[in-house]
Amino acid sequence: DMGTNALLVIGYAMLALPYMYRAVDTGLRAIDVRTLTEAAQSLGASWPTIFFQIILPNLRTALLSGAFLTFAIVMGEFTLASLLNWPAFGPYIELLNATKAYEPAAVTIISFAMTWGAIGVIQWLGRSDPGGSQLGGTR
Repeated sequence: DMGTNALLVIGYAMLALPYMYRAVDTGLRAIDVRTLTEAAQSLGASWPTIFFQIILPNLRTALLSGAFLTFAIVMGEFTLASLLNWPAFGPYIELLNATKAYEPAAVTIISFAMTWGAIGVIQWLGRSDPGGSQLGGTR
């Protein structure tokens, strides 16, 4: 049902919003946004250029951390999905465990692999420096 899917997306967005906010807020506090913005403006950069080429690259790690944190929370959330009669990931593994012999172990290993892969992506993207130099000081 499309209405249930829309409600599920809205509910998960409301659930994830505080976690994403905290991650982005921490990232913004780690860089000196005012100085970077003033320096870019003094060199003639427009607001879109400042945002996309200076602010966002410095927030890359914070945005990825917030995204993966909210992904992990949504994957484990049962209450919202159960209220809307949609199977969540954790109870799905338990349902498989009750009816199958080997599939729950495989799904659990895939879940661990996804988690470790997400951590690796955060580390890799957080260390990469596409512009050649980092603005805003050390991390």
